[in-house]
Amino acid sequence: EPFTVGCRAARRSLPQAGETAIVFGCGTIGIAAAIALKWFGVKKVMICDISDFRLNIIKNLGFSVCNMETDDYTKVTKEYFGEAHALNGLTANIDIFIDAAGAESILNRFMNSGKIGSRFVTVAVNRAIRNLDLLHITYAQKSIIGSGGYMPEDVKDVIQIMKSGRWNIESIITHEFPLEKISEAIQAASDTQNALNVVIKF
Repeated sequence: EPFTVGCRAARRSLPQAGETAIVFGCGTIGIAAAIALKWFGVKKVMICDISDFRLNIIKNLGFSVCNMETDDYTKVTKEYFGEAHALNGLTANIDIFIDAAGAESILNRFMNSGKIGSRFVTVAVNRAIRNLDLLHITYAQKSIIGSGGYMPEDVKDVIQIMKSGRWNIESIITHEFPLEKISEAIQAASDTQNALNVVIKF
């Protein structure tokens, strides 16, 4: 189910073969979005988070990563994606931004450093009311796109992704608990530095 939500976010970005993308948030939905972007033909995908534990898991799935607390985001992204033009000068050549984390800084980063023609998809649950510089969006020809839930085509794609065997998706399950230890499971799931996907076995 969370994989279909991430797949929907990737689809909503209108990905084209050979494009580039960055995903913020290394939870299940962010990982699903990154995998779906590659499935849809995106050439380069990087995922950003602040948990090295989670980033190491996604790195083992074959993705480039950036720790937003310890890495120089501008340097890392320019080196990986190359450069392109933004309204205020050269920036990383990123076509698609996907927010699966919900931090206020992510939309700000897109507005400040997204290249001309780039697209931003928000799938994170975020009730914040934000001000947008519509003139900037107009001149930079940027798009801001919402994504929530999933549709039948996303379920079909996720089934095909999982059947393909291209990614060891089970590796994102870091803990399993029996139902009688559900309180321990919830506690483990809240520790983003030591857990990713926690499963309750009924």
